[in-house]
Amino acid sequence: MLLENVNEDLSVIKQVMALQDMKSSELETVWGKFFDHPPEVSSRQHMIAKLAYKIQELAYGGVDDETENKIKACAKKIQTPKDQKKKTRKFSPMIGTKITKEYHGKMHEVLVVKDGFAYNNEIYNSLSAIATKIAGTRWNGLTFFGIKK
Repeated sequence: MLLENVNEDLSVIKQVMALQDMKSSELETVWGKFFDHPPEVSSRQHMIAKLAYKIQELAYGGVDDETENKIKACAKKIQTPKDQKKKTRKFSPMIGTKITKEYHGKMHEVLVVKDGFAYNNEIYNSLSAIATKIAGTRWNGLTFFGIKK
């Protein structure tokens, strides 16, 4: 009985190791014997990994239903809805902060005020609007003023 398992294990190991030496075209042929669909990703390493798993699954059995359900439940917990935006740190300097930028030989000063940003006696909602006004083309305000690289 033990010898049978050793021989079976050696057979599985040989099959899995043989995958490494196969060309992509050979892997695709083997793929067709195990799956009724093309590989999800056209990557040699992806095919090798999926085929190796399939060979072992057929030899030793797959994941039981209880484990499969636990995996799905864990995956569901960590997935976020696609419409949920990533949390980003919003730039919010203290009121009274002075932001300066030398542009084409002229020094520009922006003052952070309660309602946004003051520049040339006007209030702007964003640094981007001020950067665009200064440069004459659209700019990310944080990049223009050197706050974000």
